[in-house]
Amino acid sequence: MLNLNQSATLPSAIASLHQCKESIFNISNRAPVRPGAGPGEKPDELHAALGRIGCGQVLLIRDRVIEASATARAILERECRHITGRETLYSALRQLVNRAGAQIPVGSTTWLATSTKEGVTSLVNQIVHDRSDDTSTIILLDLDAHPEPTPRTLQRLFGFTAAETQLAVELARGRNLLDIARSRRLSRTTIRSHLAALFVKTQTRRQVELVALLGRVAVLP
Repeated sequence: MLNLNQSATLPSAIASLHQCKESIFNISNRAPVRPGAGPGEKPDELHAALGRIGCGQVLLIRDRVIEASATARAILERECRHITGRETLYSALRQLVNRAGAQIPVGSTTWLATSTKEGVTSLVNQIVHDRSDDTSTIILLDLDAHPEPTPRTLQRLFGFTAAETQLAVELARGRNLLDIARSRRLSRTTIRSHLAALFVKTQTRRQVELVALLGRVAVLP
């Protein structure tokens, strides 16, 4: 029988992540893809897909950020809160790089994984001579974020109803069933019925499998 008082069916790695009322993906969906993006300009699909799984891209020339995807900007602006003095995107990026004990050579591409909750940043990979110009690329992966699929993708891929879609998105955000039921003012019977429908339509049997699947399809538009 489903126990609404705990989220024991979630994997520990997901359950341990901090839960926010608004995820970084919601922030990135509203923010401009580039600092100079116009109101009528469509967001870059690759940046949007990376954003849904917690990845952001920064383009750097020497000591100046020349471009940042929406997700990268959200990560850096969050990091700015821990900086004393002049708060800039570059100073936030510099702090992350220093925390990882890394260097950013000119023309390199660097992958950094960062967790604000744990206060750690790690160098994942680096290609030193990746570009012939003075531009360096930094890919930031937010370890605290939950991959969040779009409602449209869920409805087209699995045929979810509106209520089932809302439940799936909330589960992808890391919320437990009891909190979802309370916030949506649903009975245990109703929430169990919606969850059972998600299992059938996704051909999963456990909540951990469902959440993992939702994370995989988060890259789809």
